Amino acid sequence: MLHWIEGKKIFVPVTLLVFGFVFSQISAAGGYVAALPYVMAPTVDMAFILFFFAFTASSLARLAPGPGPKFLLRNRRYIGLSFAFTHGVHGVLVLSNLAFTDATRPIPVLLAGAIAYFFILLMALTSNNFSVRKLGAKKWKRLHKVGSYYVWAIFVATTAADLPHLGPRTWIAVLAFVALGLRLAAWRKGRRARAS
Repeated sequence: MLHWIEGKKIFVPVTLLVFGFVFSQISAAGGYVAALPYVMAPTVDMAFILFFFAFTASSLARLAPGPGPKFLLRNRRYIGLSFAFTHGVHGVLVLSNLAFTDATRPIPVLLAGAIAYFFILLMALTSNNFSVRKLGAKKWKRLHKVGSYYVWAIFVATTAADLPHLGPRTWIAVLAFVALGLRLAAWRKGRRARAS
């Protein structure tokens, strides 16, 4: 069944889900600006789910090889690009909220978010074989590693405050640390395998 959403086909359900949700909320709220409070959090939730699977694909494939992890690893590039698209939609919604309402964000928050989007853009633009060849595998891996860990840190920084009182973003913080644990476990397993 998964062959129906292999490779670039992954964009189809992701795009339908994101735009279907956003437009349904605009219709229900009676307008774009009125819908903004109802679409910003869910779109970042959707983006995080895609990020989680792109971030942990290779770790899951190493720790528990099977059809699911192999599918994730095989399609990690397109899952990552789907994350970039979904988080881009979220970014447009946040900027719209700042431009068309009285909402504000502290300058450090805006700066940290801008850096995250810069990394997301760079990773999206270089998610192709041409960029790997042009940059060289070592530089390409470094860019994507630094970028993905920075984005991970932003997810943690924006949701960790919910952990003590189990707020609505608690699940993101918990899964972010699960993702980090999976990556560390996979790294240790690979290290042991190389040592033996």
